[in-house]
Amino acid sequence: MFLSRLITFSAISLLLSACGGGSGGTSGSVNNAAVAVSVPSASTVSVGDPLSFVGQASSSAGQITQMSWQTEALTLGANPLTAITNADCKTMQISGNSASCTLQVTPPAKLSADYTYKLTLLATDAKGNTSSMSTTLKVLQSASVTNNPVAQTGADATVTAGDKVSLNCTGSGGTPATSGAAYAYQWVVEDAAGLAISLANTTGASSSFVAPVVKDATTVKLQCRVTDDKQKTGTATQKITITPVLKPTIVPISYSGGTVQPGAAVALDGSKTTMYDVFGKEVSGTIYYLWQFKSGPAGAVPLTIYNPTSSIASVVFPSIVTTTSTYVFTLNASTAPIAADGTSTDTVKQKDVVFFVSALPPITLTSYNLVQVVQSGASVQLKAETPNYNGAAPLYFSWTQTNTPLVTLVGTNSQIAGFIAPTVSVATTLSFRVSADYFPITVANPGSASVDLLVQVQPKN
Repeated sequence: MFLSRLITFSAISLLLSACGGGSGGTSGSVNNAAVAVSVPSASTVSVGDPLSFVGQASSSAGQITQMSWQTEALTLGANPLTAITNADCKTMQISGNSASCTLQVTPPAKLSADYTYKLTLLATDAKGNTSSMSTTLKVLQSASVTNNPVAQTGADATVTAGDKVSLNCTGSGGTPATSGAAYAYQWVVEDAAGLAISLANTTGASSSFVAPVVKDATTVKLQCRVTDDKQKTGTATQKITITPVLKPTIVPISYSGGTVQPGAAVALDGSKTTMYDVFGKEVSGTIYYLWQFKSGPAGAVPLTIYNPTSSIASVVFPSIVTTTSTYVFTLNASTAPIAADGTSTDTVKQKDVVFFVSALPPITLTSYNLVQVVQSGASVQLKAETPNYNGAAPLYFSWTQTNTPLVTLVGTNSQIAGFIAPTVSVATTLSFRVSADYFPITVANPGSASVDLLVQVQPKN
């Protein structure tokens, strides 16, 4: 239920009435000294509760016969006030030559900024004397009740210690970004109930964790926070009840992952995987493993995993990576052998391992001899320079001539090409272009960098 706010003023003294003054308003005008009007002082609100404004008027010339409120948005583009009641002052409280009128309004439900409104009270007495007085209402953006984004998580769930728990969150409403990701997400452990909860990802719509071993059923709370383009946040909490194991269980553990370079050979290490008994005590026993490729960048070929059924496997990442790429592998562990498709006669526990493969630096081409002047018959060398190249992957080159007369180029697929300057009777300029890439240069792949070189051939003296 909204909390109503009543903003009132004390009665105006006869002295102020005689002088034609008002009290409380931020601005206004007195049209006739016989009528005095007072309105509440300027106010600021930060919640969307209904509001009441009590305006008062008195006259030295007779009874107040008519009062009315006018509302006006002072902020450009502001949404109007809502639920405006008694603006025409059909309900007035009259006592002698004094009267009061209560205006009721509600701030707009949706605000994209702080909005300011002007409220003006007009009063007329029996002799036709009229006066008015104004005040202002500032509504802060935090008063918005529908402009906050709404976060929604999955249903509460019950899992067994050692299970991989997937978390998903969606955002709606608010002011989503017009480009890029509509919302920013954050997962936090709201209540770990004394357990160690390690979230796989804290800044995405999805996350996961491996349920820790417990002796008794324990409920933990995970909170998703959705932030919109106006930095307003909505939250939702998902409860996960973790139950003890009824027989020995496996908790897969891996410290692999992180950022690696293109072409790196890395270990997929699950050797820290542990088995617990029904009391949560670590025990020994045979653990079976299976490493699987889960995902990579769009269009990527699944990577080969070497020794995939061992606790420690290995993989070699592509040597050519032009954009930072994410690769995910899954460690499967069980107390029974695991088939190639990941199934087993006993429960299979899983843990994802994420690698980020850095991109190779962009190729920059130049030459220390962009323009050469030679004589007919001279041996000419064309050399491409790559100042940003770090040698992390081989480069491919391609030389072409872009004008005539054509010459016979040698080394067209090397960093250095050459030709014999043709015999000319007048100075002739030859143009050449060299392109480079981390992949072989073809018609379909013209290269990611190129530079033009000029050779001016002079006739022999």
